[in-house]
Amino acid sequence: MTFTAVVSGETAITARGPLRAAAERVLGRLWIDQVPVRLASEDASLWPSAAAAALEGRDLCWPSQPGPGRAVLDRAGELRDRARADGLTEVVLLGDGAPARAAELIVASRRHAAPDDVEPDDPDEEVAAVDVPALTLLDSPEPGPLLRLQDDPDRLARTMVVVTGDDPGTGALREVLGGMLGGLGLSPADVARRIVTVAEPGAAAAKLAAEAGRPLVEAPAPTAFGALSPYALVPAALAGADVGALLGEATAVLPALTRPEHNPGLVLGAILGGAARAGRRTAVLGGYSAAPPGLAGWAAALLAEATGGRLTPVVQDGGLPLAPADDLFLVTFGGRPRQDDATVTGPLAAQLLVWEYAAAVAAYLLGADPMAPRAPAAPPTLDDGTGGPLFADGAPDRAVEAHTTVPELAAAGTLPALMTALAALAAGAGPGGGLTILAYLDPDEARGQGAQVRRLAALLAARSGRPVAVGWGARRPARGNDHPDGCVYLMVTGNVDRDVPVPGRGHRLGTLRLARALGDVRDARAAGRPVLRLHLRNRWAGLARLLDAAREPGPRPGPDGEPGTAPSTGWGTGWSTG
Repeated sequence: MTFTAVVSGETAITARGPLRAAAERVLGRLWIDQVPVRLASEDASLWPSAAAAALEGRDLCWPSQPGPGRAVLDRAGELRDRARADGLTEVVLLGDGAPARAAELIVASRRHAAPDDVEPDDPDEEVAAVDVPALTLLDSPEPGPLLRLQDDPDRLARTMVVVTGDDPGTGALREVLGGMLGGLGLSPADVARRIVTVAEPGAAAAKLAAEAGRPLVEAPAPTAFGALSPYALVPAALAGADVGALLGEATAVLPALTRPEHNPGLVLGAILGGAARAGRRTAVLGGYSAAPPGLAGWAAALLAEATGGRLTPVVQDGGLPLAPADDLFLVTFGGRPRQDDATVTGPLAAQLLVWEYAAAVAAYLLGADPMAPRAPAAPPTLDDGTGGPLFADGAPDRAVEAHTTVPELAAAGTLPALMTALAALAAGAGPGGGLTILAYLDPDEARGQGAQVRRLAALLAARSGRPVAVGWGARRPARGNDHPDGCVYLMVTGNVDRDVPVPGRGHRLGTLRLARALGDVRDARAAGRPVLRLHLRNRWAGLARLLDAAREPGPRPGPDGEPGTAPSTGWGTGWSTG
């Protein structure tokens, strides 16, 4: 089967078979509509939210535009120099969405570099830094990461905080970290110096920072884009990344994104949008060892936000066993052009620009508005609307409680039966459907529940034969997703052994986390999505029990939820798209 490659500098995009044909069908429309020129000129008529912002005189984060990031380079450098003079070498980032993931990606890519690729003043010191992240992203009120920071006073003393979010959860985290820093004996003025805010001028976060005397970096209003905006570059710079060099590399790629032909971003956007228009609405993003760590996760967050649910990205993390299907396609980073449906290769700066451009093009083709403000979090509640648990599996202090109103799931009386019914429901979800696990737990792979949740996703993917996406409760599943789909939601909540009080408020982070989760459950149910919530009275024991239940033998459901054949991985032999 032939494939087509578009090469620009060090960036290459390939597509084969039906994906190549789907892209070719929409490229003509993109040229006729002058999308490359309109994106380059930030034409507000592309999307309703952009037009509304232009009328209001508000600047927005546009895709593949390094200008706003370059405008704050000097300010970021001043803050970084002052931080180093104060002995601050670590950054805690309070934010969510694709820009926060981009900051994490930029720092991780720098620190993942081989020692031979860096030129430190002290080689031993730099090699050690490669193994220890200098940026910790907190995108939800989960107590675990904060407790680990509190239990390490030396690390806490080296830490500064960057706030890019503007919601109650971010506010609670900021207050907790401020209290922790004050507990080191720092004066209020010294604590304020350590908390940097990146916000749109006039936003509530900007006003609060000014009132508290905290450093403020102004930025355009946040959107789904922003990998090269102040929201990503300021925390990355403070964590030690050379964002100036990154912007220089990105600038060299820009000319390729303004032409109608041999434009890698336009072609990748046509692949993504064309595939979704042709019925292949699930993009499985896979990586190889050479790919920057976290690239697939950032791209998935970007696509989910930019397309408003019209395209469903699933990260193939560690080899989820999936059978090829007509509604799925595989995109790999540095992959195999003659085997994978589509491949994307290039250095990090090029990847950031090309993927943002492609997400904008895909959103245009799918009728989504990627510039729309993110929907607010669901109202906190301590009731998910399902009543008491259907059953509790295990000893009282180690049980897994099941909550649902879905008849097919409510009929299951045991945890293994529930896993079988859940897999069958996901298998019968139809084209574009599948299972999404939203875990309101600690995502750390080593010290939290990240590895266990990832194993659970792999097991459920094997049982259902459908893709299983994993999220950590940072995005609301129903709000902000205006496209009805067949997605089934598994929400996993859990008790905490130690909680963290929020200064000046009458609640703790663990309570706020659970209240947000239950609000999300209510919203998803109100949107007509099948939802199962499993509550772990003991997180470790509960997840171990879930893994055991998911491993229990049983046939994989067929396409209509009926028993079918054994799972086919399809991954090691290459995918076929039809």
